[in-house]
Amino acid sequence: MKLTTNKGFIAMKSLRVLFLVVVASLCVSVVPSLAAELKVATFNIQQIIEKSKVGSEARKAMEAKKAELEPKFKGEQDSLKAQAEEIEKKGSAWSEEVKAGKERDYQKKMREYQLKVEDAQFEMKQMEKKVLEPIFKELQAVINDIAKADGLSLVFEKSRSNGLLYAAESLDISDKVSAALDAKMAKK
Repeated sequence: MKLTTNKGFIAMKSLRVLFLVVVASLCVSVVPSLAAELKVATFNIQQIIEKSKVGSEARKAMEAKKAELEPKFKGEQDSLKAQAEEIEKKGSAWSEEVKAGKERDYQKKMREYQLKVEDAQFEMKQMEKKVLEPIFKELQAVINDIAKADGLSLVFEKSRSNGLLYAAESLDISDKVSAALDAKMAKK
């Protein structure tokens, strides 16, 4: 199963990051005195999810759900493959009526299978939302706390999809965020 992304959400996120970069650039170029005080940091959301205890637990829960759902599809997938191969191999020997009936039956089963896959993908998205939403909410609070404590002016999520093409490793606060997230989530 493959999870899809919401392109509109990504486009809005990219525009927001681009706006922030433009604002930061203007601050740096227009008001040099502000540039000396401008402190920037980055974090890697994937790294935080992979390294943090709560992220690992969330990933394990989603993998368990996926492992639960996948076997339900294996038999049906194999059956459809065998049916398609049978139609391809024996189709020339069958009468047009028999061949058309077999193809209709195959297409009907394929549509039913695709609906089941879509339902499973929806179920996985709901599970992902249920598991990750509280983590992202706490992550936002943790980043805000760190930014305030460290006197940071801007904090960017480090990924190409957000429009951040380069950031020095010295700006990365992912490990600090991961540790703070685990500490905050452990209290709950």
